[in-house]
Amino acid sequence: MAALLILACWRWTGVNMLYYLSGLKSIDNEYYEAASIDGASAWQKFRTITMPLLKPTTVYVTTISVYAGLAMFTESLMMFNGNNSPKNIGLTIVGYLYRQGIEQNKLGYAAAVGIVLLVIAMAINLTQLKFSGMFKKEED
Repeated sequence: MAALLILACWRWTGVNMLYYLSGLKSIDNEYYEAASIDGASAWQKFRTITMPLLKPTTVYVTTISVYAGLAMFTESLMMFNGNNSPKNIGLTIVGYLYRQGIEQNKLGYAAAVGIVLLVIAMAINLTQLKFSGMFKKEED
């Protein structure tokens, strides 16, 4: 299980880093210059400029990371040379869906598992978006 976790983290670290780097590049240097003139410390600049302006990037990265975690299948399939791991320790929900639908030919049951996976992913992502404040209306 630890090997799967490390592999998934390693797989997604690079693309998430690119998202954050592009988010950092989009922040205008004038904000930091103005904060320096006002006497802000590095921590204050990070807390009041960088973090709020990276919020959309953070929400996006969190959303795709949740989806990627729930959709993880290839890692366990490659690591355990098929969909059978010792004591099913590497079995993911998508691997279970594959096992039921393709290997055991229970396509209706696999479709139901897929719908449950969709509902779980939507619930997690909508909750995350609500708590991050992305559903708030902007005031004029």
